[in-house]
Amino acid sequence: MDPLVVLPPEIVLRILEFTAVPSVAHLNRTSSAWHDFIDKLHQEAVYSSSGKVWRPPGTKDFEFLATATSFAKIYEGVHTSKELCKQQTLLARNWNDQQPLTTESVLQVGNDPVWRFRPDFKRRFFVSTSQSGGLNVTDMDSGNMLWRLPYTTSSDEHSVRPYAHLEYQDGMMCFDREGDAIEVWRTDIEVLSRGEFKRITILPHDCQTRGFQLSHDTLCVVSTEGQAFVYDMQASPPVLKKHIRMDEGAIGHLDQNEEIMVVSMGDRGYHVYDKGSGELIGTLEPRHVTAAKRYHIRHPARQMGASDVSRHGPTPRIFPPEKPSRNRLVPLSIENGPLPRTVEPQTDWQGDDEWGAGLLYGDMMVGFSRTGQVFICSDWRKALKDHAALHTRSAVIECESDGASFDLGGWLSAADHRIMFEIRDRVYVVGLTDENKIPTLAEPERPSYSLLSSSAPQLAVPVSFMALFDDCIMTTYTTLGWRQNPPGSDGTQQHNGGPSRIFPTKAIRIISLAPVANDVEVQSPVLEVSMADDTEHRTQTGLLQLVSMLGDELADDDEDALGVMETDFHDAV
Repeated sequence: MDPLVVLPPEIVLRILEFTAVPSVAHLNRTSSAWHDFIDKLHQEAVYSSSGKVWRPPGTKDFEFLATATSFAKIYEGVHTSKELCKQQTLLARNWNDQQPLTTESVLQVGNDPVWRFRPDFKRRFFVSTSQSGGLNVTDMDSGNMLWRLPYTTSSDEHSVRPYAHLEYQDGMMCFDREGDAIEVWRTDIEVLSRGEFKRITILPHDCQTRGFQLSHDTLCVVSTEGQAFVYDMQASPPVLKKHIRMDEGAIGHLDQNEEIMVVSMGDRGYHVYDKGSGELIGTLEPRHVTAAKRYHIRHPARQMGASDVSRHGPTPRIFPPEKPSRNRLVPLSIENGPLPRTVEPQTDWQGDDEWGAGLLYGDMMVGFSRTGQVFICSDWRKALKDHAALHTRSAVIECESDGASFDLGGWLSAADHRIMFEIRDRVYVVGLTDENKIPTLAEPERPSYSLLSSSAPQLAVPVSFMALFDDCIMTTYTTLGWRQNPPGSDGTQQHNGGPSRIFPTKAIRIISLAPVANDVEVQSPVLEVSMADDTEHRTQTGLLQLVSMLGDELADDDEDALGVMETDFHDAV
């Protein structure tokens, strides 16, 4: 008997509230009566339930989409719950695939290697600093440079030093300068052009600043000399809210939420401070996690052209991203127990390991160590009570790391019950349960996978920024760049037809997991080329031959590999 005939509409709607999206779609195609009931009479009621779409708590209608972190603009034009349900369902299905379908863009920012970068999805641009100095604002869709601050050795006060750390939040950026001061700049004020910023203040310090982090309208700064500073960034200009006296030895990595600040203290784990009172709330020491709560991941072998897809050179068209493929993300398996050791390690893996990057994500806290350990605490508040509480709510994943990527202290990101970090020449994305715990081996709720951090082994250097977003993964990416002509007065690149040149550089790589149209051809598992015609294909072949000939010369160090060597395009091919 048809439920539409025998049941009141209120009961049918109540049932549909708990019906999975695929089943609702099948019912919608069952008959014209069901189609009319679902799509014409009660569409909003059917698709707006919490089981069909996700909205941040306390938001109404579709206002939260204005702050979505979508590179592919998947929510553009979404005005109904059904449209939102479709996009979120397709996106979640792709993220939860063992080998998701991805597209890709590689953005080269000028001629200097990218150091730190931050995307602004609302304004559609990237802000980035460079290993060679300077700060650039680049259009997210075209790749054109909108505005820049140079690096100069003169007394020019508007100069951004090499390797400047960058923090960014909704139109406000902070970067460090010589002399332990931090500059604060804003956009969207006065008559500034799109992407242009104006300095609003300089925050000086009388001690060696080691690291700083901007979020929740608060800037936290730590020093190796046992001091920390908490600034209210909503005030104009920003004001110091709290000067915290803390233990000495902070290595510079920190994170915060609305209430607390977590500071990395090397082999002493992580210290947690109340931002309001400045008091030490407690410590999180991963060494207290016993072998029973330890897991490991084997590092996948690099198989160019088989399980991975690499790109040499920047992408001619940044947006929309190109070349759908299921071969960029390689599945990872999380196995029970500590990582088996074939050689006695130099470091006590469960004792005096050095802990670097730390990250807060809701109730979860994540940390990363020199030896490739990843500490995951599902409830940091309860774990602070004692060692037993820490053990109950924590786990450690051990990875096959050589420590090479830890010189920067490691890098972490988290979103939607996934964490991301770098091991050797790869970036790992590890899926957790809804409770932010290690999934069962049989059938994980969210699969884990990895992607390459460089286009060739000879070019591999540590990632200097990476992050997970709604529909994409962004990282710095070491590859071969094309020498560009200087930007014109409007900030865009000028082309005069002169000879091209290639050189090792660090670019911005965007791996998009946004839904792809069914009629789009999926790339076969072969080495991609970033250009289309035969001449440019031969160019790519020449680039690969060049990498092979250069061998270890490209891997000496960051500065030599990415700043000095440059080869004429015609000689290379």
